[in-house]
Amino acid sequence: MEHSLDLSILLSPLVSQYHDKSLLLAGDTAINLVKDLHDTRSRVLKTPFSLQQLDDLPSIDLAVISDLVESMSKPDAIKWLSMLRNSHAQQLVVITTKAHESNNNWQLTDFLSLGMKQSFSDSDFAIYDYNIKDYRPKRDWLNSRFWANPENYDKYRW
Repeated sequence: MEHSLDLSILLSPLVSQYHDKSLLLAGDTAINLVKDLHDTRSRVLKTPFSLQQLDDLPSIDLAVISDLVESMSKPDAIKWLSMLRNSHAQQLVVITTKAHESNNNWQLTDFLSLGMKQSFSDSDFAIYDYNIKDYRPKRDWLNSRFWANPENYDKYRW
C-alpha cells in the first residue's frame, strides 16, 4: 500500500490541475489512486477494456489509465491507447506494473513509439505520460528567417 500512496502523491498535483475540466479514469488502480479528486464530471471505465468503450467517449482533457497492459494483449492495448490519444484525450497518464510489463513483452520503446515519456519508475510501477501540447516542441528553424528572405528577392538571382 506504500507504493499506491506514493503514486497518489505523484498524481494528485496533475489531477488537481485539471479539476475543473473533464477527467477519464480507466482501471481499478487509477480509480483508487485519485478517488478523492474526481467528481461528476469524471468518466470511469472499468476492466476488461475494449475498443467499443471508446465509441461514445467525448473529448477528454486528462485520462489516467491503469491495468491496461495487464488486462489486454499488446496489439489490442496499443490500438486502445492510440485511439484514445488520437481521438479523445489531450493528455494521457498510463500506470503500469513492472511484473506485467515484462510478462507481456512491453518495453520502454513501446511507450515511446506512442509518443509517451516515462515520468516515474521504481521497482514496482512505472508512469508514462503524453501531452499533445508538448509532444512536438517548436523548432527555431521553421520560420521565415531561414526559408523565405523577401529582402533578397531583387538582389540575388538563385
